[in-house]
Amino acid sequence: MKHKPYYGFIGNGETAALIAPDFSIAWLCVPRFDSFPLFAAALCPEYGGSLRLDIEPRVTPLSQRYLPESNILETIGRGNGLQVTVLDFMPWGYHHLSRLIILENTGTVTLKPRVDWVARPIVTSVHTFKVRFQRSFQFISGPEGAACIGMAGSPGPTSTLTLKPGEKHRFWLVLAYGSSLTLARQHWTAGFYSSLEENLTWWRQWLRKARRPHTANPEVMEAYYRSLMVLKLLTYERTGAIIAAPTTSFPAVPGGNDNWDYRYCWLRDGYFTALAFDAAGYHEEARSFYEFALSLQQPDGGWYMPLVPVEGRGGTEYIAEDLAGPNGEKPIRFGNAAMHQIQLDNAGNVLDGLWNHYLATRDREYIRSRWDAIRRAAIWLENYWDQPENGIWEIRERKDHWLYGKILCYAGLTAASHLSIEMGRLQWAGRWHRAASRVRRQLLIHGWSVDRQAYLQHYGPDAPLDISVLALEFYGLLAANHPRLQKTVAAMEKPAPVAKGEPSGRGGLNMWGGIARFEHAAIPFYLPTLWLGRYYLHSGNYERAHELLQVCLDNATDLYLMAEHFDPRTGEQWGNFPQGFSHQEIVRFLLDYAYREE
Repeated sequence: MKHKPYYGFIGNGETAALIAPDFSIAWLCVPRFDSFPLFAAALCPEYGGSLRLDIEPRVTPLSQRYLPESNILETIGRGNGLQVTVLDFMPWGYHHLSRLIILENTGTVTLKPRVDWVARPIVTSVHTFKVRFQRSFQFISGPEGAACIGMAGSPGPTSTLTLKPGEKHRFWLVLAYGSSLTLARQHWTAGFYSSLEENLTWWRQWLRKARRPHTANPEVMEAYYRSLMVLKLLTYERTGAIIAAPTTSFPAVPGGNDNWDYRYCWLRDGYFTALAFDAAGYHEEARSFYEFALSLQQPDGGWYMPLVPVEGRGGTEYIAEDLAGPNGEKPIRFGNAAMHQIQLDNAGNVLDGLWNHYLATRDREYIRSRWDAIRRAAIWLENYWDQPENGIWEIRERKDHWLYGKILCYAGLTAASHLSIEMGRLQWAGRWHRAASRVRRQLLIHGWSVDRQAYLQHYGPDAPLDISVLALEFYGLLAANHPRLQKTVAAMEKPAPVAKGEPSGRGGLNMWGGIARFEHAAIPFYLPTLWLGRYYLHSGNYERAHELLQVCLDNATDLYLMAEHFDPRTGEQWGNFPQGFSHQEIVRFLLDYAYREE
């Protein structure tokens, strides 16, 4: 399938922007990822607002790409003798977005092009923004932050110039932000002096640290490096929190109401990303996440909020009644009530993550310094692993005994046992090994369905097939070639039954070549597709593993960015974008693939 254009993605470790192929900034929250959006046309085209360029003579969007080994986005459009190139970037650790706009006369006659920039914030009754102009600047202020926008070297929002054939003209448009108008104006000055070359060097130096997969395939390498940079851009530098995605309420499925806010740090998603960072050689990023996670631990050793804002506090869910998605989808949510759910995998995520971080760094002193937190987390798992929960997919209507959550309890207790041995605390090691064995025994018995001949999502006769049970293999409870696991995968590989375009009845998880996360899902999901591919890597079926990887690469955007869901029939992205779940698994899959080919 031909890659379908969507949005470019840039950021600075504090917030992020989506850039449309028509040059508009269609998503931006200030001053942080989880602040109310300033621009949100990517979500709600009618009322979302954007920063747009109006250019005469008119140009047609032509292409978007990133400058090699960087997160500098280049967007090109062409018209009647005029080429417009816009380079967008957000320097790491600063508080602005820089746009270098280049006009070039590619024709044979003199042109007098005009460029207007128009910034309109989101319009909704939930939050209101004030807009005012002062000299050559536009100021936008809201309840959470403010922005200052101005074009360097221009008396106002309009620039008119004369270009002879072959002549070029460059100018800068800078959007700076802060918690107040005063700070936004100060940051604009710093943005005016920001350097494209310095930003390019910064990203290339950061990428040089990456472990490289053993492949000569340029498409695979492009997807790998792009995924690494996406994960970096989803990291909130000040605290080490890692968000699931930079957007809220992008419809997850066509015509559905699964519109959720992903601009928060899930312990599960962050742990997956930290595993990818450690595997790729970025141990500082991984440790920053674990430090953030440990700062949230409760006195009894548990974690009672599966997701938190990037500053570690606050956040409630509410609905913006006057907003709708690109095709009229509702509701549009800000905040996420899942932060109050019970998810058993929290402690297991942290403990297994710390064990893998230790294996990657061999930093015994770090583990020793965190021993009390490790001990309390393992004791919490001993006490609570047998409880029902909302599960990995955060079902709001009920609690069940999910296999995935109990598998992560097993993984956490096993990791704590291994860490105890490394620390010379053998009495704890034996205790937690025995506790892990009890968890394993129960879930292998109660998770198996004699009727379906498969491991299912949760205990009980009404449980569906669910991709997350592959964690049985990933965390060493069953070997990839175990007969019961092979039967489970065979059931997953069956086509999902579809009636009039919608899933129905019993069947597998294979939907038009992609893999759904559970039975009756509407469309495939990148993470399950790659998880099934990783299972095949471990079982030695490299051909099928590569097929599933290629499905994901074929359905990614032209910039190798991935949302949560995708539709192989149309090439459309569905859900919040870009999604950390998808990109961390690309990194881990490719490094796992490389290891098994060595």
